[in-house]
Amino acid sequence: MTTAVNESKILIEIENFVENISITKRKPRNFYDQLSGLLVQFDQIYNPDYSYMPAIEAMIELLLDLEGYQDDPECLYERLIKISFEDIQRDFKWHYRRHKRQLRDHRHSESENTRTLVGRMQEISDKYSRILVVRVDLAYPLKYQNQIGIQQFSDDMDVLRTRLRDQDKVFKGLIEYAWALEQGVDKGYHCHLLLVYRGSERRNAYSVADRVGKLWKNITEEQGCHFNCHTAAYLKQFTDRNRLGIGMIHRNDPDEVDNMLNTVTYLVRPEKESQHLRVKTRKRMHTFG
Repeated sequence: MTTAVNESKILIEIENFVENISITKRKPRNFYDQLSGLLVQFDQIYNPDYSYMPAIEAMIELLLDLEGYQDDPECLYERLIKISFEDIQRDFKWHYRRHKRQLRDHRHSESENTRTLVGRMQEISDKYSRILVVRVDLAYPLKYQNQIGIQQFSDDMDVLRTRLRDQDKVFKGLIEYAWALEQGVDKGYHCHLLLVYRGSERRNAYSVADRVGKLWKNITEEQGCHFNCHTAAYLKQFTDRNRLGIGMIHRNDPDEVDNMLNTVTYLVRPEKESQHLRVKTRKRMHTFG
């Protein structure tokens, strides 16, 4: 029986492997063992209809060249060792150069998204005397991550975005929102969600975030989890440094407004390079909105 593969985890491992091989000066110990192990796992999750980052495409190229061998790890290994390390490294380097260029483009796009979001939030803080800014992170527990691929994550997000657009239940009265899709080593596929309400209509940010978390769990059929950014312990670390930028924000308090604008940039902060998606269901799949 084949063990289910954590798609997010194996893609990050492949990206790191391709990078390390591209910059190393000599063949690492157990190189072919590591490579064959990654190929066997990747074969279980590879979907030719998806759009992958160039570092992952390096592995796709190998996988297609070795088609028919991946079902037998021993045969795969024997076939791999007939390909010189130098040839594999040369191909990896070519793909990794493309990978770095794509990451630069990603950082530029994220910078543009950051400017757009800050501008929108500045306009809102100028317009309303007080706004309630709610932040909640949506993800999947580790025990379910081997069941959650990019398609499932995308489908779950489609349902959530429909609820947002329709201002369904907890989203009733929204005056602004933003979301950012990411992929992390521990959190797997996840979403940072920002919600903004009139302060005269909603006052309890913790309650809103908690209800969103319960909605996410319902959307994901009990496989989702959330992090409420409005717990007392979490807020205290920012309050102690006078950097709290979520919760009730008053227009006549410049510090609160500045902190809020700094806080919302976290959703699309370009420096979070390691959080980019390695795979998309389609080339133009949006990661921010």
